[in-house]
Amino acid sequence: MKVALIPMRVEVGNFEANWREFKKRFKEALEHGPDFVVFPEYYLMGFREWDFSGAELYNEIVRRVSTLARKYGVYVIFGLLEPYKNCTYNSALLIGRDGRVLLKHRKFQEPMEFCTGNTVKTAQTEFGKVAIIICGDLYNKRIVKWIRRKRPDYIFVPMEYSPEGGEIAVEDIEAMSERVRLLGVRTFIVNAHSPGGAWVFEGNGELLAQSRGEEILIYELGKG
Repeated sequence: MKVALIPMRVEVGNFEANWREFKKRFKEALEHGPDFVVFPEYYLMGFREWDFSGAELYNEIVRRVSTLARKYGVYVIFGLLEPYKNCTYNSALLIGRDGRVLLKHRKFQEPMEFCTGNTVKTAQTEFGKVAIIICGDLYNKRIVKWIRRKRPDYIFVPMEYSPEGGEIAVEDIEAMSERVRLLGVRTFIVNAHSPGGAWVFEGNGELLAQSRGEEILIYELGKG
């Protein structure tokens, strides 16, 4: 199982510019022969505070990503805004090799302007059970209960985190490690740029690999 984590630069509100950047980074990742290609939270529209207009592109985004996943036979994980009745969710999807949506996660850890999720689901792949959580969900107490109940083999975490100092500090990585240790599952995290970065943690919290800035992190299980 080979995973490509892509800390993509996102231009807020500019879907077509982001789509061009997505395709460029996607093709860069394909050169490494990944099974999973993983993008950050809100990945094609970005998010400006309480501007939910990007949710209108949900179906178009899913259609385009599904087409690429099917064409190249890879799993794709990414975050986006999801409209539902009178709500907007901060969601993330797993698209299968055949282009079907295999898994959807709605973020728990959001302020009142969003609707929020209340469960964690898993999808079965040839590599085992996969779960997705989003950014602040990593620090949500209810997530621990759900992960222990569902017992996935791998967790993927699309993230958009920009600390006050503008850079990911050692303390930030240590905090991720502590939360992964509670979950007890090998975890793949990718952050939006800037500041970017991507990390792979063992279920005991050990940091197995990382990248900085916009650098794609390629991780192959069994090889490191």
